[in-house]
Amino acid sequence: MGVIELSNRLMYYKRKEIQEAIVQSCRNREVGVRYGDKGFGKRPDTLEYPGDALELAKKGATSFHVSEERWSNPLHLEPMMKKSTLDMLRTGWDLVLDIDCPYWNFSKLTAHLFVKALKAHGIHSVTCKFSGNKGFHIGVPFEAFPEHIGEIAFKDWFPEGPKRIALYLLAYIGERLVRVENEDIIFDNKVKVPISNLIRTTGKEMEEITKIKCKDCGKEISNLVTPKTEFVCPRCELRLFDDSKFKQCPKCKIIMTKSFSQKPVCKCGSYEYSVEFDALVIMNVDTLLISSRHMYRSPYSLHEKSGLVSLPIHLDNIISFAKEQAKPGNINVARNPTFLDTRNTTSEEGKVLLIQAFDFAAADKILPHKKILRNTKYELIDSIQIPMELFPPCMLNILKGLDDGRKRALFSLLNFLQSVGWYDNQVAELIHDWNKKNTEPLRETYMKTHINYHLKKKDKIPPPNCRSYYQDLGVCVPDALCDKIKNPINYSRIKAGSFKKKGGKRKLTKDQKEMRRKYREKLKNNK
Repeated sequence: MGVIELSNRLMYYKRKEIQEAIVQSCRNREVGVRYGDKGFGKRPDTLEYPGDALELAKKGATSFHVSEERWSNPLHLEPMMKKSTLDMLRTGWDLVLDIDCPYWNFSKLTAHLFVKALKAHGIHSVTCKFSGNKGFHIGVPFEAFPEHIGEIAFKDWFPEGPKRIALYLLAYIGERLVRVENEDIIFDNKVKVPISNLIRTTGKEMEEITKIKCKDCGKEISNLVTPKTEFVCPRCELRLFDDSKFKQCPKCKIIMTKSFSQKPVCKCGSYEYSVEFDALVIMNVDTLLISSRHMYRSPYSLHEKSGLVSLPIHLDNIISFAKEQAKPGNINVARNPTFLDTRNTTSEEGKVLLIQAFDFAAADKILPHKKILRNTKYELIDSIQIPMELFPPCMLNILKGLDDGRKRALFSLLNFLQSVGWYDNQVAELIHDWNKKNTEPLRETYMKTHINYHLKKKDKIPPPNCRSYYQDLGVCVPDALCDKIKNPINYSRIKAGSFKKKGGKRKLTKDQKEMRRKYREKLKNNK
């Protein structure tokens, strides 16, 4: 079941104040009951009475999960319901931002910044709770928003609403609450993190954690042209580029005039640019990929893997929060705030945020997050399907099944398989087979949502770079070739002979030539 002994679990759920707090969070919401390694019980389900939590725990329940959506009658829900029917049953939905960052200190920092951003938009009904393992849930109740956005009923703006709001807040945080200053990244004008530390912690390159934007039009600049020092001979007008302080004309033997040759950095004609931190690099927000009937762990529910409690905490304590505070024996319900508290909520406080998010023009450009492989030593020749025997060690280890980190592994696998030429049906089949090998398989609905989302994307996005990301998953077992690459797809493409060095000739072995011939033939047959 995990780290929670049966006796300790029953002792915890036997506490009356814990039962009442859990049931209170389940009012008018669909409930999912987790039974350890066996997964979830029947859906839909509800939790009406405090004693029900203990009775379910006696039957093996380990945790309780609730829907973000509120329903007139949750028991009327059925699988594969039409959106129109769901809209009829839905009475509202709470904004729950699911912060799931693998780096603990950055997870706390991300939660703090989201709270700061929400307050900056006039929302005072913000609450927060520790998820029970690595992240946080930031909540704003349904009552904090107006009933309509133009002609759209706010209750029907799901799941598009929370996605758009999360995207807008990410952009706001990146532009207003984070800045790059010399060799540091400053968060909220308070926390200074050296870029070198961030690179070491995340395994990201400098080009991945920052983006260059035009100061005039605000557009991102992909290829920055830096100014060059130019020397011009006043006599023969010879022009030379050189970084020296002084230069003598090789023909006239006189000192050349020094000037700077610079082209506009942006198509709009601007010469000014700024370097900004890319918030999406470390601020993982699962809310971006939610679907209808999405659930989150209820307040005061135990977490199977960590043995900790999903604990509501005061907003001022997010940065200083320590996981030890969430041990079952340390919980005192009376001292903690109420998650999604509506006692002092007004419908006007969320109006500004709603308008800004609804009009957020850049949302479609931010999701999915587009990153290209910069400064790579290789360039792709053409697209061939690379067989599994040429996969890097990290991907092969993921495919054996995992005990932890399945969501992050799913993200990596989907992007990797698409980047190495696998067809949609092959990707879906392999991913489903992989999920069966996991100690605790991901829910089928979660799998379908993520697979469909990734396969519909037009642009191929590479998986995260080596190595920290895969070390955290426990699958990084590098070989000799791993030392020469920065991304898993480079490993497979080099093995397959699908790269050539820039400016050089490509030489393939007989086996590589034969493999390319077979897969080109296969591509023709599948067209």
